[in-house]
Amino acid sequence: MPIATFRGERSVAEVVDKLYVKLTPRQRETVEAAILKANPRLRDIGNLRDGTILHVPDLPKLRAKTRTNRTLENPVTQVAVTLVDDLDGYGRRLAERVRVDQQDAKAQLTLLKSARFKAALGGAPHLQELAEQAARAIEARSKTIKERQGTLETALKRALADLEEMKR
Repeated sequence: MPIATFRGERSVAEVVDKLYVKLTPRQRETVEAAILKANPRLRDIGNLRDGTILHVPDLPKLRAKTRTNRTLENPVTQVAVTLVDDLDGYGRRLAERVRVDQQDAKAQLTLLKSARFKAALGGAPHLQELAEQAARAIEARSKTIKERQGTLETALKRALADLEEMKR
């Protein structure tokens, strides 16, 4: 069964018009019913995202458009394009979260190691030990996050390269 992508049409009739060549009213009813049967999500067309894959039913006596500005797309290419966009966005959000986390860790370490903070702890050795443990934990966490980010970035780059190859 060929496929196409949803591109923001507002009704099933609009989808049908973009997918099939000149239809009589009776043919239109047949195609709309077949499209809805193959794509039940079209019943709630207002909640579909652009790029949603639609199955184009094989109707022997009717001809789907194949060479227009709305070509019936290759599903592998469609999935690859969507994944590239989503993974790229994920990578950017991840980098931003790591950056913010690193800034927070730096600010916390600065505070824990400051003379004012140490003075505020006074002569309580157990509090000073807790502050030192907290500083070591923050440093270790910061290092681990940086390492994990590097590993994930490498994996994302490989995945994006593979997907780019699939798009061709």
